[in-house]
Amino acid sequence: MLKVIRQPLFILGFMTIFLMTLASIIHATHFDSAIPQTEWLRDSEGNMIAGPPLEPTKDYPLGTDEFGYHMLEKLVQGAKYTFGAAFLTSLLGFSLSFLFGVLLAFWKKEGSKNVIKGLSSSFYFVPQSIIAYNILHPILWESPQGFAYSLTERVVYQIVMMALILAPTTALLIAEEVRDILKEEFIETAITLGATPFHIFRKHVIPHLRPRLFIIFPRLVVQVLLIIAHLGIFQIYFGGTSVCYDVFCDPPMPIANEWSGLLGMYIKQINYHWWLAVGPLACFTISILAINSMAAGIEKGLTPAKAYSGRRWFWKKRTTKSVSGPAYSVTEEDFVRVRNDANSSAYF
Repeated sequence: MLKVIRQPLFILGFMTIFLMTLASIIHATHFDSAIPQTEWLRDSEGNMIAGPPLEPTKDYPLGTDEFGYHMLEKLVQGAKYTFGAAFLTSLLGFSLSFLFGVLLAFWKKEGSKNVIKGLSSSFYFVPQSIIAYNILHPILWESPQGFAYSLTERVVYQIVMMALILAPTTALLIAEEVRDILKEEFIETAITLGATPFHIFRKHVIPHLRPRLFIIFPRLVVQVLLIIAHLGIFQIYFGGTSVCYDVFCDPPMPIANEWSGLLGMYIKQINYHWWLAVGPLACFTISILAINSMAAGIEKGLTPAKAYSGRRWFWKKRTTKSVSGPAYSVTEEDFVRVRNDANSSAYF
């Protein structure tokens, strides 16, 4: 793991996610999650010259929303919710995928294995965001009578459902990795010597599978972030979508300043109030790039150096020396006469 920690790509990605999360936590603990508000823009004489939403300036780098709240602070406040949801969902989905992937790899009945593999492979072709939308909409979209479940129940339901949606494809990937390990010669030798499947899994599969698991998990976090962002565009916000059914109402609102909620609210205004949607889009983009950078650093750090020996910025010309004859000649003086016994002698 020391090689991973020293990788520049891993350090860059980790520090980006860490600083964004730390800023969000500090904003909550030291500033009480307060969001500054600028209702009107005034000149030096105190005259009102502009109203919200205000374009980005040095006082509010990402502008303000239609109520005058600063977008930068709203994004900082929502970082902890977004990352918390993404990592909890990824951890649960990864655990389920690991369990079912290993069981599928050790499963000996080919008929049932092919059925399970075929059903799981269908998730490659159906967009996961569409599946998540149809499953989560009845629970997370507020009805005229209000939410049928509490906030905690809605959050748990969303995390579990998204984890189950991600599990099949990831389980197939882990099963393929385990299956490749089981084809190695040392596995056949262990089976011949009478090793049990549990012994093979614990002593042989896990040590070889562990590096791949460290690479798979960050990719899973990226998938969760993409699903959350897509659901936000569909106005299915994390934890629930607050909907007003009166005559004069605001559009559907999120229950917190989570990034997908901000993206879903302002994506339609990108043509005339572009800064409202650019902030959440930039946060998602930077986060995904940072996590991919961490995954690349992990992969490079855990891969043997020989795998990267051919990747050079220049090619060194190979030189060969031809030997036309022996480098020296052997003469009788090179041998020393020694005596083994009183009657015999030998050359060495």
